[in-house]
Amino acid sequence: MPTDYSRAARTPLDQEFTYLAIGMVAGAVPGVIVGFIVAAFVGHAAMWLSVFGGVGIVVGLVAATIVFRRRRSKSALQAPPSVPGEGLQR
Repeated sequence: MPTDYSRAARTPLDQEFTYLAIGMVAGAVPGVIVGFIVAAFVGHAAMWLSVFGGVGIVVGLVAATIVFRRRRSKSALQAPPSVPGEGLQR
């Protein structure tokens, strides 16, 4: 079966993966920038980039998980409850 990557994520797992990927990048970029700034004054650029980049990734993952769970619970509360047999006609 060919995979179609052009469509939006449909399953909750696909959506969660998307949130986590965006969170990782959103956390890593500021972490690397902070690492460059610290390294400019302290030295040892590779160490500071990896430390602050790693911390940024972890913070981004945690924030993305929180945002995903809040949006999923909010949408679950707003969705009307499904009634068994609704839509069936005799």
